[in-house]
Amino acid sequence: METKKTAVVLATVATMAVAPGAAFAAGAQADSSTVTSDAANGAVLTQTVGANWATPIVQEQTVEGAFSFSQATVTPIEKIRAVFQKAAAALCGADDELTVANAADWSITVSGDVQAGYSATLGELAQDDESTTIMGCACVSNGAGGPAAINAQVTGIPLAGIIKAAQPNADANTVTFVSEDGYNVSLPLDYVLARHSVISYEINGETISSSMGGTNQLWIDSAAAKYFTRNIVEIRVTHEDVVPAAPGSEQAVDGEYVNRPNAGIADVR
Repeated sequence: METKKTAVVLATVATMAVAPGAAFAAGAQADSSTVTSDAANGAVLTQTVGANWATPIVQEQTVEGAFSFSQATVTPIEKIRAVFQKAAAALCGADDELTVANAADWSITVSGDVQAGYSATLGELAQDDESTTIMGCACVSNGAGGPAAINAQVTGIPLAGIIKAAQPNADANTVTFVSEDGYNVSLPLDYVLARHSVISYEINGETISSSMGGTNQLWIDSAAAKYFTRNIVEIRVTHEDVVPAAPGSEQAVDGEYVNRPNAGIADVR
């Protein structure tokens, strides 16, 4: 029985006001210290300053600001292609010379520690389960306000159904995505299954070759684009003694913050 799903992330609009806070001024900080201030709503803001910081904190009487955002905004194909297809070719060594051009004819094998491994084309898998969802994609090194952060209408096959059909062993804890050129990415199985993850083949209603490049691509909600493997030919589910680290679990270098992926600004009014 054919089941097709369409999901749209509703627009989310938020505003924030920040009152008495902290600002940096030129100077040098010799020792670690803690600065605390009372926010307008009664909350206590605490900032620890280490010896490796070049500037101390100075208190300001009033610091206010507001912002709004919408998660329903969709980035045009032209912008996606200009940023991500170029980056994939330059940074990831991606190859668009494929043995299969039509996504529906592309075959993927599900193997490993499973009871019912199988191979099927994306066209066959889509007949059972296809979804369209607005999802985000951001480069792991994208700076604040950088261009490598997009929202797109992503059509593909939910990964949970693909894996479930292979009947993984009870102790399976890792999933590895293998590309046609041999490149592979391994992730914790429970991390992937806990999020909306798809093998996509259309972006904004057009083939993925028009934007990201290639024929298919892994998309994982809330993960950085470096995990979005393209042109997948095998999904290997296994039990590993050491489970791969979950995306975003890396520790910050002293004096820095982990903010990956970062946010981009599409429009300022």
